[in-house]
Amino acid sequence: MKLTKIITTLAFGALMVIAANAVYGATVRVSWNPNSEPDLDGYKVYYGTLSGTYTQILDVGAVTSADVAGLGEGRTYYFAVTAYDVDRNESSFSNEAFILIPDSGGDEPGGSFPPVEDLADTDMDGIPDAYEELWGMDPLDPFDSLMDFDGDGVVNLVEYMAGTSPVDPAEYPFSDNVLKDIIGELGETVDLSSMNPGGVYSIVPLTDAFPAPANNTITPSAPGAYLYNVIDSDSSLVYRLRVSVTEQLTVVGAYEPGLIMELADQIFGIRIDIPADAIMRAVPVGIGNVTPEALSAIEYGDALLFDVLPFGLMLSKPATITVNYDKENPVVQRYDSASDTWIDVEDVTAADGLVTISTNELGTFRVLSGEAASRGDGDVPVDGGGGSGGGCFIQTAGF
Repeated sequence: MKLTKIITTLAFGALMVIAANAVYGATVRVSWNPNSEPDLDGYKVYYGTLSGTYTQILDVGAVTSADVAGLGEGRTYYFAVTAYDVDRNESSFSNEAFILIPDSGGDEPGGSFPPVEDLADTDMDGIPDAYEELWGMDPLDPFDSLMDFDGDGVVNLVEYMAGTSPVDPAEYPFSDNVLKDIIGELGETVDLSSMNPGGVYSIVPLTDAFPAPANNTITPSAPGAYLYNVIDSDSSLVYRLRVSVTEQLTVVGAYEPGLIMELADQIFGIRIDIPADAIMRAVPVGIGNVTPEALSAIEYGDALLFDVLPFGLMLSKPATITVNYDKENPVVQRYDSASDTWIDVEDVTAADGLVTISTNELGTFRVLSGEAASRGDGDVPVDGGGGSGGGCFIQTAGF
């Protein structure tokens, strides 16, 4: 491939050069002249496959070039750069530059994968097997599509569909229109019609373990997370739907990107605070219990259990959860479905009967005294089919 250069004047007075890598166009180098402002703190590179619509973003810091990797062949990519200062004030977009990544034919070393439509997707999770193998995922496990391998707050499926790498925390989408969330409570019909306007899509369970919708509704028989593929008439994935169901919701709120969210359960004093830049999409958030006997949370001996929904929601910035708990040396644990065990939450403080938790993932939590944790207490049955300490819920959730 011949070296291609495109030069354009940025809105903040610099120059941008885009040079295609010689290895089949998989990598594009974007470079620009530095800004002169004394409070300059760094730059962001925006890009996407539609002019003026940038679905990916790279925060590159105080450098004047960046390599953008993993670009698909046969596509035109559009780029723009912004600068930001020490107070995170960001400039407007630069003028746009673009480059066409040529098709290498896919049969020479270093070539990219064949077109997505030619790739098998054995587990039907929306990510072709070849990409899963490349990124260390399991082509037979549909639930790893909703894991966050690089810890940037964006799940693997969203990164794949946006064209960013799920194993590089410096590379993540600018927006998320792939994963949708609905929350509800056990025994109530969950309306999915907002996910299927006009009835033009099909809502298909990700596995046979999840109930098939009837008339755009489901009635879950157990708490947990129910996963669906929403597909169009061409059987192409439009987005992934996650329905999180708890025994009983006591408070529900709506997170909006760019706004701090504060949600509190007034009965048991459970509160969650989510930073303004923790999620890149609007999402419902709720606090609920894990048994039907209590309004919000249930205490078994030394263990206090509660749900924060959506189950498995990944955050790019940690949320703060506070709970009233007056036992000595409290330990906080979050249920991990992959290992079917409770995992200690490391970032926890306690003072004056209040426990403060910092977490990047929502789900089922328990708080118990250090003495009870050392004895293995707190593994109590949860309504919905057996198991212990939320195990039944997680088996239903499956991820």
